[in-house]
Amino acid sequence: MIENYVLYGLFAGFVTLIAGLLPLFIDFKGIRYIIAVSAGVVIATVFLDLLPETNLKNNTWTLVLGFLSFYVIGKLTVLHSCGEMECEQHSMNMVSIFGMALDNIIDGVAITVGYLTDPHLGLVITVAVIIHEIPQDITSTIIMKGLGYSTRKMLLPILFAAVSYPVGAYIAVFIPKTFHEPVIAFIAGAFIYIGVGDLLLEAHKKFNINVILSVLSGFALVFMVEAVMGH
Repeated sequence: MIENYVLYGLFAGFVTLIAGLLPLFIDFKGIRYIIAVSAGVVIATVFLDLLPETNLKNNTWTLVLGFLSFYVIGKLTVLHSCGEMECEQHSMNMVSIFGMALDNIIDGVAITVGYLTDPHLGLVITVAVIIHEIPQDITSTIIMKGLGYSTRKMLLPILFAAVSYPVGAYIAVFIPKTFHEPVIAFIAGAFIYIGVGDLLLEAHKKFNINVILSVLSGFALVFMVEAVMGH
């Protein structure tokens, strides 16, 4: 029987696959609002679920390392979520593909470690991972389309990104339980960068009251998940 955390990783990979393929058939509008909702979800997950599960006094540097690691990955791969008509046309090279895969493997690890710490935490992390990846997956395909890549050439990064989640979810099984708390601190730092340094800044490139409402709706979504789970 496949464990729930592996199923969560497989589901995250499936959503990534669909989100990456959709721009091949649909011209997306309103990506900014998806980004804004994602920002709210990720930031709320940090404050409500990740930070309470770690001892900041003992794991401060681990949290900082998570923030800096994702900052470096994001800047070196030059892949980020962006609103429609605002994506810079970067090339999709092996560094970009490796960065996407590494990002998703770490997210897969977060899902498993979160689940093994508390099944509720694993579910909330899965929701945050899926929602924050959707705009990045859409953006990546839009960039590749803008560069004139063939459908066949675009499929490799999309499939590679999707498979990385269950791979990370499975790898995490071998992480000793004593390291789970530092891993959660690392993920918290990574989510702080993703939520504030990437998604929130991108969503607010132009002032729009609907963006603010979308961010707040992301927080509300996490509150609803908390209420339903009775946590």
